[in-house]
Amino acid sequence: MNNEEIKLRGEIVYDGKIMKIHKDVVMCPNGNEAIREILHHNGGAGVLCLNEKNDVLLERQFRYAYGETIYEIPAGKLELNEDPYLAAQRELEEETGNKADTLTPLGVIYPTCGYSDEKIYLFLAKNTKITHTHFDEDEVISSEYYPLEEVMKMIKDGQIKDAKTICAINYYLMLEK
Repeated sequence: MNNEEIKLRGEIVYDGKIMKIHKDVVMCPNGNEAIREILHHNGGAGVLCLNEKNDVLLERQFRYAYGETIYEIPAGKLELNEDPYLAAQRELEEETGNKADTLTPLGVIYPTCGYSDEKIYLFLAKNTKITHTHFDEDEVISSEYYPLEEVMKMIKDGQIKDAKTICAINYYLMLEK
């Protein structure tokens, strides 16, 4: 059964610094037309960084869209056509001052598949070396290691709500089994 939608026409309704929004008219498999508003984003890369005790490096950062400070793994946006592996290495060092010689891919997630084409590439970092942070001019981030068991409790209790962080932890736990 073919369940694909076919784009009939479309327009860019917003063209910003980090995203574009398209409004497309599509033909559905059942023959009906529908409107799809899609946020186009270059994607991102996130890093689950563990120290020698398997403690998890979490950042605390105010996120304007939610109006609250949240816990999350180090992550950042991809530049156009940037290698996610290189972006993950860059973001880990810029935001936390930790440099990883090697990253292990954990998986790729689609955080908002109903209206965005964003993909977040998740990696695992171990055996990092301390360098120094290089925050963007609009970033105010603090980072700290937390025991894995505490992080799992924070997820269960709703203290950690960030999808990429929850997914990275779950990917890691599946690897360890």
